[in-house]
Amino acid sequence: MVLVYLEPADDANGCLDWDLEIRKRYAQPLASESGEFPDVSTVESRMLPICYETGLTSGHVQDAPHFMSVATETFIKEVLASIFSKTRSNGPGAAGSAGTGGAATWVQTNKYRNQLEREEEAALRGELQRDKSGLLPIEAKAASERGPLGMSDVRTALELGDCGLGQMPVVVQQIMLGYREGEVEAWDDYSWLQGYERAIVEEIDGDIEMGGVNGTNGVNGHVYDGEIDEFGWEGGEYEDKSALDSLLDSCLAI
Repeated sequence: MVLVYLEPADDANGCLDWDLEIRKRYAQPLASESGEFPDVSTVESRMLPICYETGLTSGHVQDAPHFMSVATETFIKEVLASIFSKTRSNGPGAAGSAGTGGAATWVQTNKYRNQLEREEEAALRGELQRDKSGLLPIEAKAASERGPLGMSDVRTALELGDCGLGQMPVVVQQIMLGYREGEVEAWDDYSWLQGYERAIVEEIDGDIEMGGVNGTNGVNGHVYDGEIDEFGWEGGEYEDKSALDSLLDSCLAI
């Protein structure tokens, strides 16, 4: 593998244009944006401008991008292995040597363990064959019934203990304090205890109003003296609300 180092460009006066080389760092997409694991060339394209930005004009050594790529892959695999061991059960291989490997720390039910031992002994005697992935029938069945890894599993693993993400507290807080999977989509799927009701209700046209506000009782059950309109103050009638909605719609349309 040959690594090519880019020298900073010269400006009109013949001086090195470090700002141009530093700005190249921000032109590179993040792995979270591209959805691809960063390879050596991608790491190098971001590492070299960082070196210039921090004052390392000679750049990085030749093996630094490869080392960072391997270190990133190892870190992600360790985090995933820790999450799987806390949220998955009945992994492939009693000793963690079959299938994906590393499943020795997974929880196993008694029924699964006994069946797995019988099938492993039968495979050693030649009475049973493994599939193309090296899995026994019981392992393949458990793998097909196992759901994909999601953010709920990551959150559960963090609640049980550190999964290797403790050195990034911002990421941990974003996961722990964020919405759970399906919480926003099923926001209205809830029930209330006896004697409680929803404090915020929606009108037919989709607008949201505070509970306890209507045209006869005023706000929180207080009745206004004299002539009152829909909300108890001037400009709160239905026509005024419609005019305000039209104005806001025109602003958003721009």
